[in-house]
Amino acid sequence: MLPPLTNPPRCRRREACTVQQKRIRIAVLDEHRLFAEALATRLSIEPDLAVIGTAASSGESLDLFSHNAIDVVTLDLDLAGQDGLAVGRRLLDRWPDLGIVVVTGAAGDDRVAEAVKMGVRGWVAKQDPIEALLFAVRGAARGETHLQAALMTRVLGALSERGRPSTPETDSIATLTAREVDVLRGLMEGLSRTEVGAMLRISPNTVRTHIQSILLKLNVHSALNAVALARRAGVVGVREGEMIPPNDVRRFIQGRGSPVFMSSSGRVHGIRRGEDQHG
Repeated sequence: MLPPLTNPPRCRRREACTVQQKRIRIAVLDEHRLFAEALATRLSIEPDLAVIGTAASSGESLDLFSHNAIDVVTLDLDLAGQDGLAVGRRLLDRWPDLGIVVVTGAAGDDRVAEAVKMGVRGWVAKQDPIEALLFAVRGAARGETHLQAALMTRVLGALSERGRPSTPETDSIATLTAREVDVLRGLMEGLSRTEVGAMLRISPNTVRTHIQSILLKLNVHSALNAVALARRAGVVGVREGEMIPPNDVRRFIQGRGSPVFMSSSGRVHGIRRGEDQHG
């Protein structure tokens, strides 16, 4: 379950601890009040997050939002017998800048696709580690969208079946594995093969193999062309402090409702530009 209580990260600089107005204001919407309170308590530990309140129904959520300024809301799909996405849609109608992160159990592809189309910025399973939710919440506050790689693949399939228009670039990126997307995102930051390998905990030779596969799947002749195509598709490079998985976990995209990808699980520190060629 999502929130084991752990020690909060400490501020490294005094000024970072004192700038309270920059904290992300969060509301927790879940029909299970014990879960909502536990999650709110855990989120409150983070120095950059401020939990404004919790709600278990549509009426309670509208009352909470009417009296408070909120940046991000965690939203369950069921709210006292009401459709959570319908509640989220009403909230977005009144507060269009709100970042919604769905926190729920299993759901069908159609529900996930519906959430993406309406502008949900994240989808985290209740059985995921709390770090996944923290990453999604902070990203949502920046206007970014976070979905699991496997989930995003299912969403793209569901949207495609509905006739949603796509581009050649997004179609090409959709053929890559999650690990290939991670390698590509490293290349987008100018990392060398050695640096990408260190980041993903794989050998430079394995990185070279991934790059060759990427070039083949994207039908381009160089890493520079692959990076250019990825940028046109909306893929975003690896961010400082982002978690990258040792295997297949997540992907990362920027822009509301935009169908591309994300990734997370071994933290990236001190990204620097490599001196050798990507090949």
